[in-house]
Amino acid sequence: MRSRIPLALTLIAGLALGCATNFSPEMMRSQIQAQRGTDPRAAFELSLGRFTTMMIKSALAGEDGELPFAGLTSLEVAVYEVQAPAGPAIDVTRIPVRGWDPVLRAHNESKSAMVLIRPNGADIGDLVVVGAGPAKVIYARLRGALNPELPVELGRVLQEGGPDEVQRVLSELGG
Repeated sequence: MRSRIPLALTLIAGLALGCATNFSPEMMRSQIQAQRGTDPRAAFELSLGRFTTMMIKSALAGEDGELPFAGLTSLEVAVYEVQAPAGPAIDVTRIPVRGWDPVLRAHNESKSAMVLIRPNGADIGDLVVVGAGPAKVIYARLRGALNPELPVELGRVLQEGGPDEVQRVLSELGG
């Protein structure tokens, strides 16, 4: 009987993870279509796996070995151009979220923003950033053993500068 308890806990944990919202560029595109009724005019979608991310990180390492986004193992970034007649292109706070811890959910007349995490011990294992301004929607998903301060910092950047500023910060990964 005792051996069944760990198995039951493993199954419950697997079901809980399976129920989490699956964020991806395709999911963001479908959210834009659902809220705006049209496909985004232009899009840039990029997914980097563990090997490519390792190559970029080693190329960016300075003489002191300091790396931006230390602990990053994979990255997805998508930028969509979506013209809104007024206000943000979409309200990202309307995206249904399950299995994620919210760090930021904000919406006002000019932009909307959301930062979500899934912890992994003392680190952040999975981080999603979604923001929308009047003409742009940005989505980013970072995985790895990320600094616990990163979600708050990206949330601050998103609130103060909007999608354009988050795009600039994430582009620093590319050199």
